[in-house]
Amino acid sequence: MPITTSSAQTSSAPTASITVEVQDQGSLLDKYLVDEAAAFNKANPGDHVTMNVVPTNNVYKQKLLLELQSNNPPALFQTWGGGIFQQYITAKVVQPFGDAGKNDAGKPAFASDFLTSTLGSCTYNGVLYCMPFTGTQPVFFFYNKPLLAKYHLSFPKTTTQLIADVNTLAKQNVTAIALGNNGEWEGLMYLEYFTDREGGPQVFLNIQDGKKGAWSNPAIIKALTDIQTLVKDKAFEQGYNSIDWGTGFTDALVYNGVAAMQLMGDWDMTFLSSLAPSWVDAGKLGIGLFPAVPGGKGNPADLEGNTTTYVGLAAHISAAQTYVAEAFAKYAFDTPAYAKELISLGAVPALKVSPTAFNAVPKLKQYLLEEYNAVLKAPYFQYSWDQALGSTKAQPMLDNLAKVFDLLETPQQFAAIMNKLQ
Repeated sequence: MPITTSSAQTSSAPTASITVEVQDQGSLLDKYLVDEAAAFNKANPGDHVTMNVVPTNNVYKQKLLLELQSNNPPALFQTWGGGIFQQYITAKVVQPFGDAGKNDAGKPAFASDFLTSTLGSCTYNGVLYCMPFTGTQPVFFFYNKPLLAKYHLSFPKTTTQLIADVNTLAKQNVTAIALGNNGEWEGLMYLEYFTDREGGPQVFLNIQDGKKGAWSNPAIIKALTDIQTLVKDKAFEQGYNSIDWGTGFTDALVYNGVAAMQLMGDWDMTFLSSLAPSWVDAGKLGIGLFPAVPGGKGNPADLEGNTTTYVGLAAHISAAQTYVAEAFAKYAFDTPAYAKELISLGAVPALKVSPTAFNAVPKLKQYLLEEYNAVLKAPYFQYSWDQALGSTKAQPMLDNLAKVFDLLETPQQFAAIMNKLQ
């Protein structure tokens, strides 16, 4: 029986009790999720959904894997795509999502409700295993419009122009790019984008697939070389590898006019609007896609970042629990009301929405709508490499990339080290 958009199941539908486990999303969204579970229970007599909001910590993923291997796993659970979810598939603790309702193309009925580019990170061998859960998080350059204008510069459309702007600003003792790379993931965004713009998506897909020597692809070597060019040209502020982005220091460099721009996930929109509301409200903030590489194979509309988080479906549950879990996921996460809730919190939903949906946040509308349209139009949206690869390969990648940023390791040395892990 297909799952419909109705809030209630038919009288012949199976009933069951399930647990939904998600990480702490912040008090406002947490309350919304708990309230949705209560509303679903009221609308569906015989069913009972328990919303389990767990504290955000570094052991959640390991804890979840153990729970999924047990005889009483959470039927629905928050998860991430890429290498992390691949572990769950290999362990056979998850099942494909949407079997209770397929469309004519054989995809889950809900798939067409979401932005296409957000589904790839949870699709394996053509099978969709998850439903998008929270907002989508592409990476953009956030830049200071008045500062660029002061030096008669516009946001760069090519990497050649970017490097030229770096040199122009350096002559004025102005930092071109704020970078807090203490967490090491911040610098990864440069490797991701330079590689995509130079060689296209397949370069990293070969790495993800474990192909021998994939890290020696010329696009990787060129990307690492471009990073070191930025370093040598003094694109970043002094001490960038020891600065933590989470302190807000690099954001302050941008809105105070000390640095021209910062490459960061769209979550920075929320931080900037909180830290410098008058600056953002005055329209002094600009958003730009990573520049194109002249002669590169990559599409300059491609995106890198966290496509979104997802909810997955446990394997070790009954058919009735599977039905109820899928019904609740559609009821709670595949509705205009949920998209509106995410937008009100400053997030860009993975759900397809009308542009008027962003009227709920008039001060942020121009920014969130620009981000939404970028995801809508993206030919390809690559999930963050550290998430896509999993911890075994991700941490050595990050550690060695930090050495590249410190000019302590050449591109060729980096590639050789990573090739040994393939």
